[in-house]
Parts: sequence; C-alpha cells; structure tokens
Amino acid sequence: MDRDRNMKKIVKGIKDLKPSDKQLEIIGDLSEAFKDGSEEDMFVEIIKVNKRMETQLDPDEYNEIFEKLNSIRPMLDEEQTKKLDMILKALDRE
Repeated sequence: MDRDRNMKKIVKGIKDLKPSDKQLEIIGDLSEAFKDGSEEDMFVEIIKVNKRMETQLDPDEYNEIFEKLNSIRPMLDEEQTKKLDMILKALDRE
C-alpha cells in the first residue's frame, strides 16, 4: 500500500514534466534494463545510461534531468532517498 501511495505522489509531482524524445528513449532503455535485473545490475546500467546522456544531451537538458530527480526527493521514503543519494554520488551529481 505504501508503495502505491508513494508512486501516486511521484506521478502527481512529475505530471507537468515534458521529456524530450531523447529523454524518453533513455527512460525506455532504463526500463528495459531494469525489467528482470538485480539492484546491482540496475546501478551499473544507470551509470552506463548516464555516460550516454552526457554525450547525447546538451548540458541544459542533462542538468534538467538531475533537477527533476531532486525535485521528487520530498516524495520519497527514507530507503528511496538513500538509493537516490547513492546513485547521485556515483554519478558525481550530489
């Protein structure tokens, strides 16, 4: 139940976001990679996708993604916040 409530909060918080085609492609790639992977596999894939984003997106688009990630922080529970912090640290974006 808590997960459903958290997801609804996140969806409500990001409903006005309008991702570009490039961003949608990246999200699709992440979704496919995470489908049956372990948490460690997901972490490795996030790092790979980040490298692609750095080369494919202009700096403003790239920075906007991290601003959006940080904007959902208040909607995350403690465990989700720790995971987000871990990912951002690994990407040197803390």
